[in-house]
Amino acid sequence: MISSARAVFKSILEWKRTMSGPETVRLPVEDANSERVITRASTVEIKSVIASMMAEEGDRNSAPNAGVDRNCAHDRVRWTILERIMDGTYQPGERLKELTLAREFQVSQAPVREALRKLEAIGVVKSEPYRGARVRELSPTELRDAYQLRGILEQAATEFISDFPEESVRSLEEEYAAMRAAANAGDLQAVACHNRNFHRFIIERCQNQEVVRAWKSLGICMRARLNVQRRADRLPEAILSHQPIIDALRAGNLRHAGQLLRDHSFGFVSDLM
Repeated sequence: MISSARAVFKSILEWKRTMSGPETVRLPVEDANSERVITRASTVEIKSVIASMMAEEGDRNSAPNAGVDRNCAHDRVRWTILERIMDGTYQPGERLKELTLAREFQVSQAPVREALRKLEAIGVVKSEPYRGARVRELSPTELRDAYQLRGILEQAATEFISDFPEESVRSLEEEYAAMRAAANAGDLQAVACHNRNFHRFIIERCQNQEVVRAWKSLGICMRARLNVQRRADRLPEAILSHQPIIDALRAGNLRHAGQLLRDHSFGFVSDLM
């Protein structure tokens, strides 16, 4: 157990070290003398999400004789590719070439192939025979299903919240204000981060850990795509719908807050179809 925890911690530190640096990333292209320079969005929240995924995976593999090295090459490649998908560096539909990635990470193609296989298993990459791997695009139907499930989970979560203290309400108000400021500035990435924080603060008060785990798993998949698929023209209305949720939680009306959270997610669905 201790050795497994140490391995997870070492892996997280290594991943953060390799991904630290400027907010621009230079990616190799087919022409060896050129580079594709992309400005990455802020990755603080994304790093936190992935670090949580790494820790949870380490817990699942902490049983005796698990035989899993969490600091192996394919995991380092996998987490880095996932971050790039989530922050928009790799766009939906973009091809992920094994040889190019292998050269960048200075590994053979086998770890890259294993990393892509694991990313396909969680639904963020799609592989096709003779065509290779691409960043998977979510259809409107998949987004609808994801939002509906999120609404159901958040409503259910309020059934397992014993109280919602004023300190937590103030945290929601801060995220709500930050969302509005980001929307006014046209920073859609920041809107997404503050929106996720808003909902995460509520979910973390839930005492049913299965509901929390299901929500987090769903959030990963959704967060990877919403930076390119959400509709900017719906943001003002969607953001304003957070205020009644805050009011209900401050009043201690958790049942009403749950219904509002469900309505909030389901309300966005109609614009996806």
